[in-house]
Amino acid sequence: MNITDFGINNITDKQLNFQYDKFYKEMGLKYKKTKKTENNLINKEKIKKLNELLNNVDININYLKYDFINMLKSKDSSKYLWILYSKYENGENYIDKISNTLKQENTIIRGGINTYKLNGWMAHSLYVYQIVNYNIAYNIELVNFNGNKENIEQVKELHHIYNKLSEKSKFLLKIFTLIHDIGVIEDVKFHDKLGSKYVESVLSEIGINEENITFNLKDFIKILKEIIKYHTLITSLSSESSDLYVENEYKKLLAQIPNIDYIKRELPKILLLLAYGDVIAVDESLMDIEKYKRIKDCYNFFEQITKGEKTERNKEQVAIERICDIVGEHKIERLTSQFDYILNKYDIKKNQFVEDMYNIKLMRYTAPLMKTLNDTELTVRILYELFELIGNFEEKQALKDYTIIFVPDKHENDFVEQFRNNNFFECIKQMKTKKDDEFVYKNVNIIKGINSDGKYLHIKII
Repeated sequence: MNITDFGINNITDKQLNFQYDKFYKEMGLKYKKTKKTENNLINKEKIKKLNELLNNVDININYLKYDFINMLKSKDSSKYLWILYSKYENGENYIDKISNTLKQENTIIRGGINTYKLNGWMAHSLYVYQIVNYNIAYNIELVNFNGNKENIEQVKELHHIYNKLSEKSKFLLKIFTLIHDIGVIEDVKFHDKLGSKYVESVLSEIGINEENITFNLKDFIKILKEIIKYHTLITSLSSESSDLYVENEYKKLLAQIPNIDYIKRELPKILLLLAYGDVIAVDESLMDIEKYKRIKDCYNFFEQITKGEKTERNKEQVAIERICDIVGEHKIERLTSQFDYILNKYDIKKNQFVEDMYNIKLMRYTAPLMKTLNDTELTVRILYELFELIGNFEEKQALKDYTIIFVPDKHENDFVEQFRNNNFFECIKQMKTKKDDEFVYKNVNIIKGINSDGKYLHIKII
């Protein structure tokens, strides 16, 4: 079969239905297993394989740009996007040729737990796009889960949620998934907040205009700016963010998007579907039963707020879930059974610690650090001591206003060393005694202050 569409000519069934998600995962795993100095060899191998696969495909770039939005509206849009990303001419793939913003995004590479981003960030974004707009949209199994029954059921459940969306929201979701991470071109750490700056330019590059969308263009741009700004919020509940903080931020989002009833009503579904794809497209191992439950909990949390209902959750359960998420514990029951033992071991009053854990507004860069530490007991002790430090300066209720940041300008192992050699705990002890807003003990520097985002506690390794 020979397919000609959207300026992409001579595509065969084999090329259209090639498992690009599986291919880019395999390449990501290769990057992980080899030294950085060998990355160029892997790049050459990758491009050679893709050139062999897509050698006969001919792309009319001018017609492609003209018809790009119609391509996105098609059922096979995720497959076409993978082909454009995988087809090279003069060192550029065709996503690069369409959008300079997306080209810049693809120059950003991240390792660690990330698998797809090792290919270039756009591999992650295109996989998110595929998961939401193909696998979920048509209830099609994700091949990289290798027949996992839980994932099959998750996709099926999300498919039913997707089908409740209006056609306008489904189109919005396509653009949202494609461009949700554009802020990484400026700063990965704050890419959600920064992404809104680049919405208008990227929409212009991919050819969005009043004629080819059913939205008012001004409203469409505003909605995208706001949902990109808040797209990580749904994964932060029962994690590094407090219930109160997430609720307030979500209410800000509702207040800032245009007053379009069906968008506000369907917003929790849009954020849920994006979040599901966003987690998996880092690495499939992150989407276990507990992670799915937490994302669904936040979706229900948003639904309650959207409907004007009161949100109320069990504080002890939330505290345990936040610790589990931070340390990477996949079995909540395991920590639940050990919780009292850990608190008693360090003479920590349970009710107060649960209250503090529930109330702390934000914790930044805590998860990658504590996963590296790989010690749940020590993590509990570290958090307890930080809460007590804040309580030493003011009432514990102030935790609702505090962001704790482990400043990520040193490797996680440098922090781990200071935890294990007791310098971190000695620094806190002496800071309490001195009552100074900034204190240094050996290699540990702790700073208490306030800025435009509120009160903070910075922990630095110097």
